[in-house]
This record gives sequence, structure tokens and C-alpha cells, in this order.
Amino acid sequence: MYSEKTEEVVMSVIIEDAVIAELLARRDVISKNKKWGFDLPEKEFIKGMVCLNPQSYGARIETYIKERLGFTKVKAKDNRGDIMNSVANLFYEVKISLLTLSNSALNLVQIRLWQENDYYLCVAYDLRDISNYRKYIFLLTHDEMEKECERANAAHGTSVSNNNNKNVELRLSINCDENNDTFDKWKENYLIDDYDQIVQ
Repeated sequence: MYSEKTEEVVMSVIIEDAVIAELLARRDVISKNKKWGFDLPEKEFIKGMVCLNPQSYGARIETYIKERLGFTKVKAKDNRGDIMNSVANLFYEVKISLLTLSNSALNLVQIRLWQENDYYLCVAYDLRDISNYRKYIFLLTHDEMEKECERANAAHGTSVSNNNNKNVELRLSINCDENNDTFDKWKENYLIDDYDQIVQ
């Protein structure tokens, strides 16, 4: 019996030279200026962060949040997260993701549960429909994150190779699609309206 297999035809769209040249020029400006966009409305700042890789935009947005909250940077050797509210003596680990048409997940990588931080501040900036830009700010206590990580995987290595490791960095992904059970649970339990609620 013969069955004909059809393949979906994908039409490629040519990017005009002038368009790509402008995009590359803007990316270069954003990449070189570590404070680019800090003076812009949040949506415009986040749009610019799309030009950077996750490691770069993660550090940049963390600094943006730190300055907005008036917090201080925590030294890596202190093993107490990323930023600190020095008035309340509270420590926060910051996790950032940009939600795009090719990524619908809040990806929490390098979760270090052995660190003595008080909270996990996890933010997903939703750019999937840019005209309806929004963000999801989740604030979890250390104990709450530890509970959520019962379903997490090791960020590096295999379960066998990590068997005798005391401190294993974990990875957890939250699919930020409507009607996703885990996403709905996170919104119900951990979602806050804005950064201002963190310092209240």
C-alpha cells in the first residue's frame, strides 16, 4: 500500500539589507552600554533586551530591578543570592526569562537551594503579543522554592554523576500558557502585582 507523505512548505522571508543593518547597529549600542534603557519605560527597555543573549539580558535586567528597588548587589562568594534589601536584611535570588513566540517558559536555571537567601524573585516578561505587553512577577520564599524543586532536574550532569554531590544546581521550567495547571498554580500562590510589593 502506497501512502504519500506531504511536507509543509515554509516560505522564507528575505530581510532587507537596511533592516538587518539597523538591527545590528541597535544591538551593538545596547550591548556596549550597560545602562542602556534604564531611563526608558519598562516595555521599551525589555524590547531592547531581546537583542541580547539570555546570560547578558539576565544580568542587565537584574541590575535594572536592583536599582528600581534601591537594593544592593550581593557578592557571589557570600552564597546569599543576587540582591539584598539592606534595610530589612533580606536576600533575593533573581531569575529572569523573556517570553517570545519561540519560548513560552519561565526557565529557572542554576537554582542553588543550599544558598542562604530568603526569597526567589522570578520574573517572566511576556513579549509574545507586543501590543499587550505584560510581566509576571513571582515571589517565593526559600521553603516554597524548595518544595517546587521536588520536580526539578539537575542543571548540569546526570542523576548518576550528581548522586554523591551535596550541592547540585537545579533547573525548573514553568510553561506560561493560559490553562497550564502549573502556571495557574504559580499565579494563584506567588504572583504579585509589581516590584513595589517586594519592599512593603
